[in-house]
Amino acid sequence: MYSNSYSFYNNVYMANEKNKIDIFIAIFLGFVILFLTGYRNINMINSKNFIISLLIFIILSYFSVKAYKRYKYLAALMFLSIFLLSPNVFTNKQGELFPITYIIFSIYFSILLGNNLYIRWKSSL
Repeated sequence: MYSNSYSFYNNVYMANEKNKIDIFIAIFLGFVILFLTGYRNINMINSKNFIISLLIFIILSYFSVKAYKRYKYLAALMFLSIFLLSPNVFTNKQGELFPITYIIFSIYFSILLGNNLYIRWKSSL
């Protein structure tokens, strides 16, 4: 017989490698969204608003990349809704479109929660 520790460490390592790829994709997409929506000025890069916006866009992009593996259309909608957060995209609708992004992301999280609860319920029977 062989020890299960090798397979355990191998599975943990493989999961981390998959997460690293998703994180790098999310960081790239976060930068792309920022520079497409108006942070082209080099003086803005050192500001606190840039850092906060970058973190928000990276986190939302990470969830979009994770959602793409199971729900292709929802992930595309999630990614496109991230552009609604920037006030530079639609200048006449500043602050009115961000609830659309939150609703779409809450739909994704409610689907994940529903699937998790269903699996837990089915396994307890």
